[in-house]
Amino acid sequence: MSRNLARKWAHVARIWKNAKCPVMNPHRRRVACLLLLLLSSCSSDASAPAAQKDPGDQPDISDVIYVGEVTDEALARLLAVPAKNDARHALVISSPDLSAPLPKESPATWQFQLASQTKREPGPSAWPVGNRSSKWQRSFHELLQLLGPERVAHAHGAAYNGDAYYLVISDADSKPRLQVFTSAMSFTPEAVDWQNLVQAPQPLTLTITSATFETNDVPADGGPFVGGAFSFRIE
Repeated sequence: MSRNLARKWAHVARIWKNAKCPVMNPHRRRVACLLLLLLSSCSSDASAPAAQKDPGDQPDISDVIYVGEVTDEALARLLAVPAKNDARHALVISSPDLSAPLPKESPATWQFQLASQTKREPGPSAWPVGNRSSKWQRSFHELLQLLGPERVAHAHGAAYNGDAYYLVISDADSKPRLQVFTSAMSFTPEAVDWQNLVQAPQPLTLTITSATFETNDVPADGGPFVGGAFSFRIE
């Protein structure tokens, strides 16, 4: 309790002591009003920051895939604050082409960039839609997945600095099917995750949230920012 508030309470006590009449006379009414004002002042000092999310609204991040040097502590900071809409941080999907269904046979490689960096609309591609890599490249990628280390659901380590992106792919029932936290602007799902998306109710929606971190924390001008929401189908 501050010194100024303590003096106010002492003043109230003296007034109340002097107001000996048992009925609610004007003097006692004034004291009662003063007490209410002081109680209101005390409660307002303990109010929580308005920018913080309700802990009950936090998504389950136990199955998040971490790519790069990002950490789960940094992701927790990103999710603790509502994302802002800022056109300077809006993103566009450069690959794959979402105007047509993606083929279910092999995982698509997602690539995105800032909308402000888009020079022009992409022209016709020489590659088939959703099939921009050759068959041997896809086979090699799947072999690496089989021989690679087991995926870790949580990532602890040195504090992260720099830009990072939180990708969530949800099904037609708004159920998250794949969550990725990465420092890169591209991502290729593993075969098992892709099959999970193939079997999910269509259409699917990819949402991206970005932020800039300083030792796992998000500074005032670092976001998080709404990157965009992109609908697509896998057939």
